[in-house]
Amino acid sequence: MSKSAKEFVNWERSRRAFDGASMRVSVKALEKSMPDEGNESHCDEDHFLYTQHEAGHFLVGYLLGVLPRGYEIPSKEALRQDRFAAGRVEFVGFEFLRQVRTTEIVEKKFSKGKTLNRFSCVIVAGLIAEYLVFGCSEGLHSDVEQLDEVLKWLGFSEGEAYSQMKWAVLNTVLILSRHHEARLRLAKAMALGKSVGYCIDTIENVINEVI
Repeated sequence: MSKSAKEFVNWERSRRAFDGASMRVSVKALEKSMPDEGNESHCDEDHFLYTQHEAGHFLVGYLLGVLPRGYEIPSKEALRQDRFAAGRVEFVGFEFLRQVRTTEIVEKKFSKGKTLNRFSCVIVAGLIAEYLVFGCSEGLHSDVEQLDEVLKWLGFSEGEAYSQMKWAVLNTVLILSRHHEARLRLAKAMALGKSVGYCIDTIENVINEVI
């Protein structure tokens, strides 16, 4: 992991950025999101965490115009067998990520612009969702490493990469804070394994209620 990625993973710096932007989720929203510690096993807590993480990716992607085409939340049974079982959200147009780790990339299909900005926000959204709900991240930083690889691929310097990550963090905090009710309902739908269409309808219904 590069220096810029390590700095990003230092959440104390991110916390100060959040403070400067005056972005806070209300105590009421946090209480509504948190599981009952007295009744939740470690497996249940992990499942809740993964659901919040993937819901963050899904919601930010959809709101920024990146269409989710599938998702996976590790089941409680899978987590009992492997506490580090992974979840994921797949998006239309992000297939290029399979090329990032190869040595046969000839053309840079990912320009420095709106596409990169959307991608950056979607990538950090899972960790930001965890942070807003739990006040910390459990250390699942593969998302940050993936963003760091893309920025290296595009020829970003350490300073440019850090600035891009910081920009993405601040904007994603704003998005998830503003749409925290949509995230809560989306997470519930995803925990139940609802279809992508159902999840999108859930987001739209919350937005329409606010309007």
